[in-house]
Amino acid sequence: MPAVERIAVTPGQRLIVAPAAIHAARARAIHLTLDDLDMPNRRITIAGHAQRLGELAYQTLRAWLDQRRTTWPRTPNRHVLINAMTAPRTEPVSAEYLKRHLLHQGVHLERIRGNRVLHEALTVGTDPLHRALVFNLSHITASRYATIAQDLLDDQIEQPAKSG
Repeated sequence: MPAVERIAVTPGQRLIVAPAAIHAARARAIHLTLDDLDMPNRRITIAGHAQRLGELAYQTLRAWLDQRRTTWPRTPNRHVLINAMTAPRTEPVSAEYLKRHLLHQGVHLERIRGNRVLHEALTVGTDPLHRALVFNLSHITASRYATIAQDLLDDQIEQPAKSG
Protein backbone atom coordinates (compact mmCIF):
# COMPACT_ATOMS: atom_id res chain seq x y z
CA MET A 1 0.00 0.00 0.00
CA PRO A 2 2.84 2.46 -0.64
CA ALA A 3 0.62 4.41 -3.06
CA VAL A 4 -1.96 4.89 -0.33
CA GLU A 5 0.61 6.19 2.13
CA ARG A 6 1.97 8.63 -0.47
CA ILE A 7 -1.43 9.89 -1.62
CA ALA A 8 -3.66 9.84 1.47
CA VAL A 9 -1.92 12.64 3.32
CA THR A 10 -4.75 14.98 4.34
CA PRO A 11 -7.31 14.13 7.03
CA GLY A 12 -10.04 14.00 4.34
CA GLN A 13 -8.07 11.61 2.15
CA ARG A 14 -7.27 9.41 5.13
CA LEU A 15 -10.94 9.40 6.03
CA ILE A 16 -11.79 8.12 2.54
CA VAL A 17 -9.32 5.22 2.83
CA ALA A 18 -9.82 4.26 6.49
CA PRO A 19 -13.25 2.56 6.24
CA ALA A 20 -12.02 0.33 3.40
CA ALA A 21 -8.63 -0.41 4.97
CA ILE A 22 -9.84 -1.01 8.51
CA HIS A 23 -13.47 -2.13 8.25
CA ALA A 24 -13.47 -3.48 4.67
CA ALA A 25 -16.23 -1.02 3.82
CA ARG A 26 -17.32 -0.47 0.24
CA ALA A 27 -16.70 2.92 -1.36
CA ARG A 28 -20.34 3.93 -0.88
CA ALA A 29 -19.80 3.67 2.89
CA ILE A 30 -17.83 6.88 2.59
CA HIS A 31 -21.23 8.59 2.62
CA LEU A 32 -21.56 8.14 6.37
CA THR A 33 -23.60 10.66 8.29
CA LEU A 34 -22.83 12.08 11.69
CA ASP A 35 -25.59 9.81 13.04
CA ASP A 36 -23.42 6.80 12.05
CA LEU A 37 -20.75 7.89 14.52
CA ASP A 38 -20.74 7.40 18.27
CA MET A 39 -17.39 8.95 19.10
CA PRO A 40 -17.70 8.86 22.92
CA ASN A 41 -18.31 5.10 22.80
CA ARG A 42 -15.94 4.59 19.86
CA ARG A 43 -18.56 2.99 17.61
CA ILE A 44 -19.31 3.39 13.90
CA THR A 45 -22.21 2.06 11.86
CA ILE A 46 -21.28 1.08 8.31
CA ALA A 47 -24.03 -0.21 6.01
CA GLY A 48 -26.27 -0.81 9.05
CA HIS A 49 -23.58 -2.84 10.85
CA ALA A 50 -22.34 -1.32 14.15
CA GLN A 51 -18.64 -1.85 14.83
CA ARG A 52 -16.06 -0.82 17.36
CA LEU A 53 -13.69 1.95 16.30
CA GLY A 54 -10.08 0.95 16.75
CA GLU A 55 -7.48 3.54 17.65
CA LEU A 56 -6.39 4.25 14.07
CA ALA A 57 -9.97 4.71 12.81
CA TYR A 58 -10.84 6.80 15.86
CA GLN A 59 -7.84 9.11 15.38
CA THR A 60 -8.53 9.39 11.64
CA LEU A 61 -12.13 10.40 12.29
CA ARG A 62 -11.15 12.74 15.09
CA ALA A 63 -8.63 14.57 12.86
CA TRP A 64 -11.18 14.93 10.06
CA LEU A 65 -14.01 16.04 12.34
CA ASP A 66 -11.74 18.69 13.87
CA GLN A 67 -10.83 19.98 10.39
CA ARG A 68 -14.47 19.79 9.27
CA ARG A 69 -15.66 21.78 12.31
CA THR A 70 -12.93 24.41 11.82
CA THR A 71 -13.45 24.78 8.07
CA TRP A 72 -17.27 24.68 7.99
CA PRO A 73 -18.49 25.52 11.52
CA ARG A 74 -22.08 26.22 10.47
CA THR A 75 -22.65 23.57 7.81
CA PRO A 76 -26.13 22.02 7.70
CA ASN A 77 -24.68 18.95 5.98
CA ARG A 78 -24.95 15.81 8.17
CA HIS A 79 -22.54 13.78 6.01
CA VAL A 80 -19.21 13.12 7.66
CA LEU A 81 -17.18 13.76 4.51
CA ILE A 82 -18.00 17.11 2.94
CA ASN A 83 -16.18 19.62 0.78
CA ALA A 84 -16.57 23.26 -0.22
CA MET A 85 -19.35 22.40 -2.69
CA THR A 86 -21.40 20.19 -0.37
CA ALA A 87 -20.88 22.05 2.92
CA PRO A 88 -23.64 24.62 2.26
CA ARG A 89 -26.03 21.87 1.10
CA THR A 90 -27.08 18.45 2.40
CA GLU A 91 -25.88 15.94 -0.20
CA PRO A 92 -22.75 13.78 0.08
CA VAL A 93 -19.58 14.35 -1.89
CA SER A 94 -19.75 13.03 -5.43
CA ALA A 95 -18.18 9.91 -6.86
CA GLU A 96 -16.00 12.26 -8.93
CA TYR A 97 -14.67 13.78 -5.70
CA LEU A 98 -13.55 10.34 -4.56
CA LYS A 99 -12.03 9.55 -7.95
CA ARG A 100 -10.17 12.85 -8.09
CA HIS A 101 -8.64 12.36 -4.67
CA LEU A 102 -7.66 8.70 -4.94
CA LEU A 103 -8.64 6.65 -7.98
CA HIS A 104 -6.95 8.92 -10.53
CA GLN A 105 -3.81 8.58 -8.43
CA GLY A 106 -3.85 4.79 -8.37
CA VAL A 107 -5.68 4.10 -5.11
CA HIS A 108 -8.60 1.68 -5.57
CA LEU A 109 -10.91 1.45 -2.55
CA GLU A 110 -12.39 -1.89 -3.60
CA ARG A 111 -8.90 -3.39 -3.88
CA ILE A 112 -8.02 -2.05 -0.43
CA ARG A 113 -11.28 -3.52 0.90
CA GLY A 114 -10.57 -6.92 -0.63
CA ASN A 115 -7.03 -6.92 0.72
CA ARG A 116 -8.36 -6.18 4.20
CA VAL A 117 -10.76 -9.13 4.14
CA LEU A 118 -8.08 -11.43 2.75
CA HIS A 119 -5.57 -10.24 5.36
CA GLU A 120 -8.08 -11.10 8.08
CA ALA A 121 -8.54 -14.57 6.59
CA LEU A 122 -4.78 -15.16 6.44
CA THR A 123 -4.04 -13.94 9.96
CA VAL A 124 -7.10 -14.98 11.96
CA GLY A 125 -8.09 -18.10 10.06
CA THR A 126 -10.14 -19.16 7.10
CA ASP A 127 -13.45 -19.50 8.98
CA PRO A 128 -16.01 -17.78 6.70
CA LEU A 129 -18.45 -17.19 9.56
CA HIS A 130 -15.91 -14.96 11.32
CA ARG A 131 -15.47 -12.78 8.23
CA ALA A 132 -19.21 -12.67 7.54
CA LEU A 133 -19.81 -11.33 11.05
CA VAL A 134 -16.85 -8.96 11.27
CA PHE A 135 -17.24 -7.42 7.81
CA ASN A 136 -20.99 -7.93 7.27
CA LEU A 137 -20.38 -10.14 4.21
CA SER A 138 -22.73 -12.65 2.65
CA HIS A 139 -21.88 -16.27 3.39
CA ILE A 140 -21.02 -16.78 -0.29
CA THR A 141 -18.53 -13.90 -0.33
CA ALA A 142 -17.04 -14.94 3.02
CA SER A 143 -16.63 -18.51 1.72
CA ARG A 144 -14.85 -17.25 -1.42
CA TYR A 145 -12.34 -15.38 0.71
CA ALA A 146 -11.87 -18.52 2.83
CA THR A 147 -11.08 -20.53 -0.29
CA ILE A 148 -8.61 -17.94 -1.59
CA ALA A 149 -6.90 -17.73 1.81
CA GLN A 150 -6.68 -21.50 2.12
CA ASP A 151 -5.21 -21.78 -1.39
CA LEU A 152 -2.58 -19.15 -0.53
CA LEU A 153 -1.75 -20.87 2.74
CA ASP A 154 -1.50 -24.26 1.00
CA ASP A 155 0.85 -22.77 -1.61
CA GLN A 156 3.10 -21.38 1.14
CA ILE A 157 3.29 -24.77 2.83
CA GLU A 158 4.15 -26.54 -0.43
CA GLN A 159 6.83 -24.03 -1.54
CA PRO A 160 9.62 -25.20 0.84
CA ALA A 161 8.99 -28.84 -0.11
CA LYS A 162 9.41 -28.04 -3.83
CA SER A 163 12.68 -26.16 -3.39
CA GLY A 164 14.23 -28.81 -1.08
